[in-house]
Amino acid sequence: MSEIRTNSQDPVRRVAAIDVGSNSTHMLIVETSRGGGFQVLESMKEQTRLAADIDERLMLDSNALNKMVSVLKRMREVAEKHKAVVRCIATHPLREARNGAEFAARLSTRSGVLVEIVSGQEEARLVSLGVRLGLPIASQSTLIVDVGGGSAEIILCQWDEVRFATSLKLGAVRLTQKFLASDPFSARGLKELEDYVVSRLEPVSGEIKRFGFDAAVASSGTVKALKSLAMGMHGEAVPAAFHGTTLKCEDLFEICEVLFGNRSLQERKMLPRMDPKRADIIVAGAMVLKVLAKLANVQSFTLSTTALREGILVDTLAREETWLRGDSRDVRWQSVKEFGAKHRIDEPHAFHIASLTMALFDSLAETRGFSGQWRELLRCAAYLHESGRFVNVTGHHKHAHYLVRNSSLMGFSQRELEIIATLIRFHRKRAPRTDENCMENFDPDDLQRVTKLSSLLRLAVSMDRGRLGRVRQVKLAAPRGGKILLTIFASASSDAGIEIYELNCEKAPFERAFGVSLEVRVEEYRV
Repeated sequence: MSEIRTNSQDPVRRVAAIDVGSNSTHMLIVETSRGGGFQVLESMKEQTRLAADIDERLMLDSNALNKMVSVLKRMREVAEKHKAVVRCIATHPLREARNGAEFAARLSTRSGVLVEIVSGQEEARLVSLGVRLGLPIASQSTLIVDVGGGSAEIILCQWDEVRFATSLKLGAVRLTQKFLASDPFSARGLKELEDYVVSRLEPVSGEIKRFGFDAAVASSGTVKALKSLAMGMHGEAVPAAFHGTTLKCEDLFEICEVLFGNRSLQERKMLPRMDPKRADIIVAGAMVLKVLAKLANVQSFTLSTTALREGILVDTLAREETWLRGDSRDVRWQSVKEFGAKHRIDEPHAFHIASLTMALFDSLAETRGFSGQWRELLRCAAYLHESGRFVNVTGHHKHAHYLVRNSSLMGFSQRELEIIATLIRFHRKRAPRTDENCMENFDPDDLQRVTKLSSLLRLAVSMDRGRLGRVRQVKLAAPRGGKILLTIFASASSDAGIEIYELNCEKAPFERAFGVSLEVRVEEYRV
């Protein structure tokens, strides 16, 4: 595995990355070194087949929940043995299930592992991070494809940046259930599968051709199984590791013909070097790679055994290096700014509100118990608080809530997007209540944090309602005797009357959230 660079002054850390996928659940535990690399301490895999547990109503039931609770508890115990920080990402099955958010919340509570659902685009970005970690492709234009159980991620990277990323419902488990459920499968089912895959990949192939690529990389168990079959067909010895090896597309097409001709599961299991656990879904996965190769004119795929889990590790460590340290180059902050520009926010006003909000957060003693993640989610909410005006000025807090919650902002999990959206939703009008529909998937601790932080955002917004920038700095003192002092530093203390009036109208939610009485004092701002 390639080395990931971290700050050499940072202490040694241990991180466990868990990937809850459609076909299996994996965990990778690594230890970072002061020199900037990391070493794998342990890996685990459980074939959980969560996509198969989604019923015709697109619901996951209690049996699936119990199964996943058991798996995540075991993984958590192993991570705790290594004293590793755990980050768990859920992908297609929880995105697909109608009760996915509720399932993730219950799974988090019962397993003790916070489960984050990520969008398809975010999954694609994480896959690209993992692939770029393991292969020297930074200087190339590279096509990356990862065929999972529920979805296929297709990414185009140029000069170590993601230029195009999409997630399609072309997972091997999903397609098998839809077209090849019978055993043996029918010729008609195979033809319908091919037509379906072609219809979904043709638009993507147009984008790929528009950008162009120098090399193609395939990750996931599907391509490893196909490479193993190709080597078995030619009587070649299987290498100690598949990472960095090549699957020529002429061999891929030949293997596809063999697979498509062996329609029964038992026949496929008898093929040389066939992984029996993958024999039922390999046909659908092979079809996706075959069609993509033909449409995009791929000559060969380089195999990568680093993908989503390694991407989670890279992203988790990068958060500490950039986003959680306020680095404006980070992908999350860049995506927030791009979202703001797309929705034509008043950028100077947005920056000013974000600055006031962060000053309130940083000066309030009670927020010191909040993690850096919560600080940055609040900063994003402050910056985007007016993005709903793009739809309509009236009710813009509700419009912004919808836009952000349903966005695909790079670098954010679904839970993080829901937190940002909810903070924005309650930056004006009525204060949040615990029975709000938009907060039903938050646990009691998150409900309390959202209530408190939204009250800080309300205070900040109230102090620049007229967009005049009169309030230059703010500071909250330590509470005494049930009271807390807010000092406003204004460009001219005599001109802050409107700001004080607006502030007094908005202080009640803050007082309720923090259980204090707020007093306001104005001082003249001095450079």
